[in-house]
Amino acid sequence: MHNLSGRIKALRAEHGMTLPTLSEKSGLSKGLLSKLENNESSNPSASTLFKLAEAFNLTIADILETEKAQIRRIVPEKKPSWLEPLRRALGKEPDPGILEAMYVLQNRKFEFSDSPQHWEFVYRSLENSFRK
Repeated sequence: MHNLSGRIKALRAEHGMTLPTLSEKSGLSKGLLSKLENNESSNPSASTLFKLAEAFNLTIADILETEKAQIRRIVPEKKPSWLEPLRRALGKEPDPGILEAMYVLQNRKFEFSDSPQHWEFVYRSLENSFRK
């Protein structure tokens, strides 16, 4: 499976959920879920990914797992405005793998503001999910 749409469909099947059940658990419409599962070029927002992760009792990193090849290709030419404040907040150099995942999220229709606090939250969430 090489796309997010296939991953979402597979996760739903693995969890024995119907589309209506996933809709109810995630708070997302059946139409949106169907579009996500059947459109290989779908690009769900971060909030949609959060809702799916919660419904499946997984992390966003678990859902994005199959996008590792894509993650390697999405490194911004210009450093994002949140990177330096993140380094200061962490007191260390951020993990390159987590930064790559954050670059993927940044290129999605991310609904968080550009505030350093939001990106620190995302970093720490991903860091915790990678510790599993």
